[in-house]
Amino acid sequence: MTSQPSPYRSLYRRTVHISMVGFALCVGRLPAWLISVLCVVAFIFNWKLLPLLSKRMLERPEDRRRGFSLGMLCYPIVLLILSLLFYEHQVFMAVGWGAMAFGDGLAGLVGEKMGGPKLSWNPNKSWSGLAAFLCLGTPLTWLLVLALPEGARLGAPALTWLLWLIPAMMVAAAFEAAPGTIDDNIVVPTAAASTVFALSHIQTIPTLPDTWWIGVTAAALLATLSAAAKKMDMPGAIAGFVIAALLYLGTGPYGFGCLFAFFAMAVLASKWRVAEKNQLGLAQENHGRRSVRHAVCNGATAATAALLAWCLPNLAPLFTVAAAAALASATADTLSSELGNVYGKHYRDAVTWRPGRRGDDGVISLEGTLLGAAGAAVIAGLIFLSGATPIHAIVVLFGGLIGNYVDSLLGATLQRKGLMTNDSVNFANTLVGAITAGVATLLLQP
Repeated sequence: MTSQPSPYRSLYRRTVHISMVGFALCVGRLPAWLISVLCVVAFIFNWKLLPLLSKRMLERPEDRRRGFSLGMLCYPIVLLILSLLFYEHQVFMAVGWGAMAFGDGLAGLVGEKMGGPKLSWNPNKSWSGLAAFLCLGTPLTWLLVLALPEGARLGAPALTWLLWLIPAMMVAAAFEAAPGTIDDNIVVPTAAASTVFALSHIQTIPTLPDTWWIGVTAAALLATLSAAAKKMDMPGAIAGFVIAALLYLGTGPYGFGCLFAFFAMAVLASKWRVAEKNQLGLAQENHGRRSVRHAVCNGATAATAALLAWCLPNLAPLFTVAAAAALASATADTLSSELGNVYGKHYRDAVTWRPGRRGDDGVISLEGTLLGAAGAAVIAGLIFLSGATPIHAIVVLFGGLIGNYVDSLLGATLQRKGLMTNDSVNFANTLVGAITAGVATLLLQP
């Protein structure tokens, strides 16, 4: 079996990946605690037994070099997390499972078999795969939900579930198609389940703010100028427009201002003493021109929080803080890296604190950390000027600092081992910053 050519390995791997969704039918039919236990059992099985039973035929070449399959371990882990997060309503776990199995699985299978034009922003993905994710993954996930017991479906009719699933699968597909993000087995189900969860809590259709046209115009102007100045390519400018418009829609002018401040500081920092960085091999690639992956990994978390602030106005202050903290994290990371490589005196590993080499993943300096903190403080200051309380401004700064340090920890560990890319670390940085600020806000509010 180990001598099978790689196309057969890929087909078998995709088939197993998709077929495991059948276990999602246990939702609503087995106790919630038992489903969580089964996820733990599945993790142990995939870790210890499946490689032996399959003679490692299901593993990619990089998995065999690593000694284990990252995807096969992430698959049950993310399901366990979703089963615990949505313990009372595990139908959201089933949604994530369907997006992962049907959406991501069929996207890979169709993309490999049909080929065709590649995505301009991600040459590893094809338009045929993206179409399969949306056109096949969405109806199949819908049928999966409808196949669950009626009591597990929140009492919502079939049409409502379809209206929830269409945008959820679009969000999941966007993450799946973005280059350099976290493993698809993590980000796709999490995005789909979280989106449906948020949509299910919207009681009425949110209205557009009176000045929505100002935000759209400002977002379009910023994107156009960025592309004209060659600070972003066209796909990146389009993604930036969507992110900027959502931030204005959900958090108002000051949320948009936070994004503008981050972008301006990032551009200036990347250009600062660029000749010296080029000599050291530390300058940003493509002459600092950012693409869609930079926009998504640095701005998607903030845009998502802003969208939730718009859709759930009773929770708008919470999500506004989370959006600002995500941008504070991105700002702190960018400045500490770009300026720390210029002004740093002594560099140390973020985990072991032993002396490190400038520019290596997970290596930090005191000067870079302080400059990154100053950038996060700018974002916190803008939120304070918007009318936020001093506590909220401090929480934004705190979230930015924590997110930035987690970025260094991931760089020194998972990124060095090839388990994460720089883009996925950046995305995790903003996500941790937003979650940290959100949790702190909930703990500190009366």
